[in-house]
Amino acid sequence: MEWFALNHQVLAMETELNDLSVMNGLNSLQGLELRIALAWQLRQRDCHRALILAAEAEALLSDMPQLAEIDRDAHRARLQLLSAEISWLYGQLDATEQLAQSALTLFDKAGDRIGCGDARWALATVYLERGDVLLGNAFMNAAIEDFRSGGDADRQAAAQARGLAHTAFRDAPATELQLHDLFDEQRCATLGPAATACLASTQAIVAGLTGKPGAGSQYFVRAFNAATETGQVRLSIYAAGNAADALASLGDMDAALEWGERGLSGARQAAWPAPLGMALVQTGNIQRLLGRYADAHATLHEAMLALQDIPASQGHMLAQLYLGELALETGNPDAALLHFSKAEEKAELAGSAAYLYRAWSGQAMALCRIGQVDKALRKGQDALELARSQGGTDDQVKILRVFAELYQTYPLPAPEGMSEANPVLHYLKLALALAAGIEAYAVPIDLLSDLANAYAASGDEQQAQAYGQAAAQARANERLAQAHHRAESLLVRQDSERARAEAQSQRQLAEAQAQRAEALEEASATLEVLSQIGMELTGNLKSEAIFATFQRHLAQLMDVSAFFVFLLDAEGEVLNAAFSSAGTAEVPSQQIPLKHPRSHTARCARSRQQLIENERPAQEHPAHLNGPLATISMLFTPLAIGERLLGVMSVQSLLSNAYGEREAAICRTLCAYGAIALDNAAAYALAERAQRQTKQAMVALEEARNKLADRAEWLAGEVAKATQDVLARERETVVRLSKAAEYRDPETGAHILRMAHYSELIAQGLGLSDADRQLLLEAAPMHDIGKVGITDSILLKPGRLTPEEFEVMKQHAQIGHEILKDSSSLVLQTGAAIALGHHEKFDGSGYPQGLAGEAIPIFSRIVAVADVFDALTSERPYKKAWSLEQAADHLKAHRGSHFDPVCVDSFFERWEQVLEIRQRFKDDE
Repeated sequence: MEWFALNHQVLAMETELNDLSVMNGLNSLQGLELRIALAWQLRQRDCHRALILAAEAEALLSDMPQLAEIDRDAHRARLQLLSAEISWLYGQLDATEQLAQSALTLFDKAGDRIGCGDARWALATVYLERGDVLLGNAFMNAAIEDFRSGGDADRQAAAQARGLAHTAFRDAPATELQLHDLFDEQRCATLGPAATACLASTQAIVAGLTGKPGAGSQYFVRAFNAATETGQVRLSIYAAGNAADALASLGDMDAALEWGERGLSGARQAAWPAPLGMALVQTGNIQRLLGRYADAHATLHEAMLALQDIPASQGHMLAQLYLGELALETGNPDAALLHFSKAEEKAELAGSAAYLYRAWSGQAMALCRIGQVDKALRKGQDALELARSQGGTDDQVKILRVFAELYQTYPLPAPEGMSEANPVLHYLKLALALAAGIEAYAVPIDLLSDLANAYAASGDEQQAQAYGQAAAQARANERLAQAHHRAESLLVRQDSERARAEAQSQRQLAEAQAQRAEALEEASATLEVLSQIGMELTGNLKSEAIFATFQRHLAQLMDVSAFFVFLLDAEGEVLNAAFSSAGTAEVPSQQIPLKHPRSHTARCARSRQQLIENERPAQEHPAHLNGPLATISMLFTPLAIGERLLGVMSVQSLLSNAYGEREAAICRTLCAYGAIALDNAAAYALAERAQRQTKQAMVALEEARNKLADRAEWLAGEVAKATQDVLARERETVVRLSKAAEYRDPETGAHILRMAHYSELIAQGLGLSDADRQLLLEAAPMHDIGKVGITDSILLKPGRLTPEEFEVMKQHAQIGHEILKDSSSLVLQTGAAIALGHHEKFDGSGYPQGLAGEAIPIFSRIVAVADVFDALTSERPYKKAWSLEQAADHLKAHRGSHFDPVCVDSFFERWEQVLEIRQRFKDDE
């Protein structure tokens, strides 16, 4: 399981869990594993939610008897380790140890080396925080080995970096060498963000301890940004506070305060005692250094409250020391003595020599200022001896200066071995000698000034002048150093702002991607629904059924208070209400002139563009409303096939702003299907009417022949005229009936729709114009219209055709051409050309004309590819359907012989769209 995932990955896990909830899959194995993974990633991001998810997962584990024991152990171990880490965050070290030990046992039983490493790391942290360095290091090294054997390079690197952070406080120069050896540039480049955060924190600590505060602050900022992006909240809090300390040492107190407050804000939000207390301590110290004593006092006391349950913590000792220094600076030595005494008690309990001699040094200064000279001398001497034994040279300098203040304030016997003119000079010179021996240490200016004043008081003007000049030079050097520090601090700020901007950009990108994914998912679902509605619409051949389908589905997809369909009359001048619905209200029959200046319906028809009105105009014109309801939102959509307008559909709502782009897109799609369906219904109605008229004409002729036998010549002329009219109507009937049959027959209709859309898709790839592609889409379905002239015994034969039968079948191309060629309609003329040429082959071996290459019309070459592919992949009475792979191989094998290579290439370049068309218009089962 990933150690710390990026924020956008956790967001994706949340989305996946929500999707499972929608599909009622939360109680599945996938739901269990997703809960555990998400809870693990939320263990520092959101402890409360992590524990809730863990409890749900634990309950599921008990309800899954089919789960293998090894998997059950691994899942339970991860949940226990999650609880252990949260216990650690809240300072409950005993509970952490118990849970981590239990998790380690289960991980080991399950053979999970990564899990063992995670558990051993948790135990190492417990022992190190208790001060058991040997046991802590042993567990940390064992964790590193677990990660190595488990193949997790990032966890291994992070554990190595964390171990070096602890050793740096004992020997920083040696740790720096180890850091460079373990983490060269090549290895650093391979680390993920979570491991980078740990490494940057260690690099910052080492830089600070080796006299490079500028580099240290930059590393802490890097650690903060990486930790924030990976959910390592505790590390981000400490990194922000440590960055504040580093910036304070650079003299940029504004930046230090900003970072301190950033760390404090994160700590307050998390509410974990140790990080909160340390953040408050660091912020309070910065406030003290800025001279904001009241703020510092309040902040440090708040830190004490936060740390009251962990009194042995490092933060608690630091708070007492800083409160003591604050009391000294504000002239309250009695309070200072109390704080330093409490710090002494905690340092002795923790066995911390560094904090102990700092406490004694502070006590000596406080005792000096309240007049308890003997005690001050004893505490000072104890502090000096302990600092010398620990190698704390900087602290020795401070203690020696305490002695100088004691001897300057009170008449005391000269110390043993004094070689200077007076005790003050003796201790100040000792302090100067130590300060000068510290590598990369700037001698304090006030120490040089104290020496100048001491020599002046002793009458040595020459030495007084020399140290006065040295102090002046030190001040000049300090200004240069401060300028350098400010420059370094500025770089840190720039890096910080850049990283913050990049992180913000990544977060925004992740959120945008999530929104796009959600929108795409919604759009995909809507398109699927619209496709099904479209199939239902185009399967109807009665206009009343089409209108009812429209109304039913629109009411499910959007708010509809009123629904209207207006159809254009044959002259193209008037829009007649074909269907009207406004709830229970009665809707009168309406006619709207196409040139009406105010009617929204007429405007939509004239412009062929959608029209949306989401607010009622202040002065409503009656022509705006199609029915009796005072609707507010109105959406008008043209019903058109290509450039041919059939009418206008209107949906209206009593709500304001009911219609937007989503509703507009739905209406556009449904109107495209609806226009085809209505056109088919009109064709079917025309065919039925033509049949009735034909029958009536034949009856009338028979009656006329019987009644007017004696007028044979006149009757013959009338019969000839009527026959011509009948034949013209019959030709139109054939066309309309064939088109209606395509939509009425499930198998034939589906084939016609697929091959027509395949053809349009190929034409798109060839760069044909929109008009040509639309023409092809409408004409392609008539490619086999000539089959009406083929006898059923051949056309419907279930087996393969004999050579003689095939020759008869081949005639359908010429028959189709003859049926359609003389029409005045461009669509029918195009259909005639396609019918004649779609069985020609690119190499000239086709029929009926044996055309080759580009002599074959482009529409016929396109339809040849589309028709053959769909025929191969469709089941017929005489064959089984080929697989997609077989059909694709056939097209490619005959590329350049049977088929135009350019058309074949265009077809396969849009393979995903081919599959979508095939799915959308699949045969009924």
